[in-house]
Amino acid sequence: MDEVSTYEERIRQLAPEVSLSSISINREGLLNDVVVVNGELVFRFPKHEYSFKHLQDEIRILRLLQNYITLDIPTPLYESDDCLAYRLIPGETLRRDMLMRLPEDDQQAIADQLAQFLKELHGVPLDQIAKVPMADALMKYEGWMNAYQRIREKVFPLLLPHLRDSVTEHFETHLADRSNFQYELKMVDTDIPPYHIMFDRQTKRLNGVIDFGCAGLGDPAIDIGIIIYNYGESFMDRLYTVYPEAETYLKRARFYAGAHEVRWLLTGIERNDPSWFAVHVGGAKDVRYSS
Repeated sequence: MDEVSTYEERIRQLAPEVSLSSISINREGLLNDVVVVNGELVFRFPKHEYSFKHLQDEIRILRLLQNYITLDIPTPLYESDDCLAYRLIPGETLRRDMLMRLPEDDQQAIADQLAQFLKELHGVPLDQIAKVPMADALMKYEGWMNAYQRIREKVFPLLLPHLRDSVTEHFETHLADRSNFQYELKMVDTDIPPYHIMFDRQTKRLNGVIDFGCAGLGDPAIDIGIIIYNYGESFMDRLYTVYPEAETYLKRARFYAGAHEVRWLLTGIERNDPSWFAVHVGGAKDVRYSS
């Protein structure tokens, strides 16, 4: 049985009342294959053994977040050990070049939507997230020290001297102060690249945010750093109108933003998968550095 037939059979088992008029498969995800049925329902199937636990954690987190997030996020309709299904959130990737071509008022409106999303996410009451797992991207001081040593060993040989110097200064300045890794745990996404933000070209607004497979407890500065990396700190300035508390996370957020690319390079090397090298080509590279 081919892959499409296998997925069709599994979907019929999970949702026998759904008529399979059309099926399309997106295999580009790093953790899941995505099967879209009738242009309306999304069925996500883990690709790897370690992805199955992520899927179950994501289902629990999505059910919790329904009570706190205003912007549309996936609502589980069908779930099993090997699948999560929800209604498709329409829209297209919020590319930075597309965003920056919009009129100022529309850019601000989108920033307000993102800010509200992050404020609500980071504001989920602690008593509600006590049993939430640690976020996939979360690393304390020792974790970052270990990652930096592996970067020096495996990534540095590929970098030009001036880039090695820049990465060395970026990591060692931040790692020199252990207090930089002290923060209050919040509910975080950790994975908000442009292709997880659904943009409506007609209304020039966001329809929703998808994929919470790496979400959990962590440092809220990680989410701010990802926004900075993908859209730039000049765009991040717009978010403070709705979410002024985010500005207090800037020091750590700048570190995460600056470490983003080399961590992806390291992952690609360690997994022997060069596709990881290209996942985040096109970052904004608009980060302000304090003296």
